Order: sequence, then structure tokens, then C-alpha cells
Amino acid sequence: MISEGLHRDLYRFGALWTPRGNPVLLVPPLAVSADCYDLRAVERRWRTLMALGMAGWTLGMFFWAFYRSVLHVPLPSPSIADIGFFMFPVFAVPALLSLVRESPRREAIGPIHLWLVLTLDGLVVVGGLFILTWTTALGAVVHTGPTGSLGFLVAVMYPITDFVLIAMVLLMVIGPKAVAEIREPLTFLGCGLVMLSLSDSLYAYLVAIGAESMPTIADAGFIAGPPLIALAALTKRTEPRNRDAPQQWRSDRTQLLLPYLLIAVIATIVTVQALIVGNLDAVVVILGVGVLVLALVRQILTLLENDALLQQISAAQDELRYRAHHDPLTELANRAAFDEHFASAIENYRLTNSDWVLMLVDLDDFKQVNDRYGHPAGDRLLVALTARLREAVPESAFVARFGGDEFTVLLQGPIDDAVVVAHRIVDALSSDQTADTSVSVGASVGVAQFELADEPLSAHALLRRADAAMYEAKRSGKGAVVVYCDRRED
Repeated sequence: MISEGLHRDLYRFGALWTPRGNPVLLVPPLAVSADCYDLRAVERRWRTLMALGMAGWTLGMFFWAFYRSVLHVPLPSPSIADIGFFMFPVFAVPALLSLVRESPRREAIGPIHLWLVLTLDGLVVVGGLFILTWTTALGAVVHTGPTGSLGFLVAVMYPITDFVLIAMVLLMVIGPKAVAEIREPLTFLGCGLVMLSLSDSLYAYLVAIGAESMPTIADAGFIAGPPLIALAALTKRTEPRNRDAPQQWRSDRTQLLLPYLLIAVIATIVTVQALIVGNLDAVVVILGVGVLVLALVRQILTLLENDALLQQISAAQDELRYRAHHDPLTELANRAAFDEHFASAIENYRLTNSDWVLMLVDLDDFKQVNDRYGHPAGDRLLVALTARLREAVPESAFVARFGGDEFTVLLQGPIDDAVVVAHRIVDALSSDQTADTSVSVGASVGVAQFELADEPLSAHALLRRADAAMYEAKRSGKGAVVVYCDRRED
């Protein structure tokens, strides 16, 4: 036999014992959140992809070391080692993309827009970094080196792929996609990629000038890069912290401004170079125009995003405004909306001396419905009675739920017309009710005219008189209409 405590422990860990006494694992306990499993899956995914990329890079380095140290041949390019080296960016890009998260500001924009903006930002950054490299060193090397050889093209692809990865890490670190708990591993990863990029760029330079060997100092990036990347994979995610709205918006602003800041730096360098040299490289012009086009497209997407956000904010404000002035159950105006409309009606009466009437409607025997059938049945009955009340009053009347089972009606017009409307209300609310209940309810209506000779006209005085008339109607047998002004029951 299994003790009760052991049975509870087994159930807590998702196990159930069969009649033969064998434990069967069930679905993981519900107490463990889905977010926890998602985070673990993301951690495994990005580490696995990065490990595959580094495995290919290590394989390429093995062949390269074999060429240089065993075969003693000139710097091979291209070679079988390049296949292993290019496996690293192939796996590193999806590894970084698996860490991308939407910012709270853009959750409603949609994943397609998010990835498109991220791609455009990355292309702008990569293009900007390539232009900077071309104008400072790479351009001169290309113009003097064997640009038509396949080896040179392969060598140039190394710094380009490094720029792509560095741009992705940079955008994730400063942008809202990278939450605070993954910035530390991303920092190590970015440093490792920068080290690899330095050695790859130097390698491309040596290939371009036809160097026979690579100096030992040039391998420093290849030596320091992999340990930093491994350290990034080993660094654990910090405890998630809730960031306030200003921090999120500052992060969004940083990402928005980064491409344009980079364009400003490029424009400054290119302008200085044009003034010194006297002309611009065709590659710089072509890439510069391409970067500007990408930035323009990105700006258009930003404008569309802002327009969508403004529409969502406007819709949310309208919804909040509606909820602030309407009863959530009956959808009638609530007490706050009634007070505003009541004050406007009193002001209109004072300015124009037009006829206004206040009616206070109270349901008879409604408490029995809640007591016998429960509040859900009472709520359904209130909704049904609200529909009848709306049909019984003119469209120009202002109807509000005053509280509980009380309603108010503001009507502009003579008192005699208001009394007719009050009797229609009593008839509409006194018929048989829904099939959920067999309790018959009715309505008592107190009527007060906007005309107080013995005291100043005020909302409090009018409500007090309508309330007194309504209680007089209840005392007279319910289902009645009483006008306060002459205390006559109609």
C-alpha cells in the first residue's frame, strides 16, 4: 500500500501508480508555468545552434592548422576549411533570432512587422559598418589586390558575415528585444564576435595583398573569440525584473535612433574623404544610396507603426471613456454619467426655463429573485428589464442605472407627458418575467418636476423629492406612479 503522503508527492511530480504498482509519468504539473518551459526551450535552442556553429568553426580551424603546421603550404583560400568556418554564421544567425522578443510597445503590431523592422535595422547597420570599413581600409586593399579571384571573394565574406552577427547582437543589446536578463551573455557573445571579426578582417587584408603567411598576432582574435562565445553560452540568464514604462520607451528610442546615428557618422566620414581625395568611390556611392533607401523604408514602417499605435490608443481611450460612463451589466449610463447629464439639464432649465422631469424607477420585489435564484439569475433579469425600460421611454430620454435595482429617467417636456411615460414604464416592467424565475416583479415610479418654489433648485433637492415620491408609490401598493409636486397618486 502507498501512504497518503507518498501518493500526494507522486501526484505533485506528475506520476500515477497503476494497479500493478508501476509508476506512470503524466503531463508535467500545472504548477510549473508555461513561460518557464518556453525559457528553457529557448536556452537549449540557442546554445545548441551556437554549439553546432562553433563545431563547424573548430573543424575549419583544424584543417587550417593542418595546412599551416603540417603541410606548410601558403595561406589557403579557398579551401575545405572555409566550409567549416562558414557554418558558424549559418547557425549563429538562427541562434540569435531565437532570443528575439517583442517589446511591450510592439506586441500588437504583429510579428511580420517586427521581423521586417529588425531586418531593416540590421541591413542598415551592416551596410554602414561595411561602408566605414571600405572607406578606411578595405577599399584601398580591393583596388590594389586580386579582386577577381575566388579566394579574395571568400576572404571578404568573412568580415561581412561578422558584421551581420555584430549588428544583430548590437541591436539586441540596445533594443527592446533583449530583456535585461540576457544582456550579459549577449555582451560576451558580442565581444567574441568582435574578436573573430578583427582576425577575419586582417585575414582578408593579407589575402588581398597576396601575403604568404599570417602573423601570429593576427590569430589573437581566433584564440580569444571562441572562449568568449563559450562563456556566453555558459552564462546563466539573470532573474527577470519588471521594467517600468520609461525604461522600455528609452530602449525603443535607442533602437530607433541607432541607424540614423550611424548614417550621420557615415555621411561625415564620406564628406571628409570627398573633400580630401576629391572624389567618391563608386562602391561607397552605391552602398550609401542603398543604406539611405533602407532607412527611408524603415522610416515609413515607423510612421505606419506610430499610426497603428495611435489608433490603438484612441480606441483604448474611447473604451475607457465608455466604461467610465456606463454600467457594465446593463450598458446603461452609470451614476457618474447621470450626475453630469443631470447638472446639464438643471443648467438648461435655469437658462431657458424649459420643462424638465426627473423620474426615479425602483423595481418591486426584486430582492426575492436574488434570494431564491441567485445573483446570476438576478443579473439576467436586470438585463431583460433594461431592454423593456428602453423601449418604454422616448429616444430623447436619458436613462441611467442609479444603483442596484434603481433607475433614473431624465425627460424634457411637460409633466403630463412624463406621467404617461411613467405609466408605460410600470406596464412594461410589471409583466411576467423570464423563464428562469417564477417571481413576479414590478416597478414603482416617483416623478419630480424641475420647479421648486420653496427652496433653491439643486440636484440634491430634486433627487430627494423624486425618492420621496417613489417610496410613496411603494407604500400605496407598488406598481404605481406618484408625482411629488402635488403628492397625488395617478
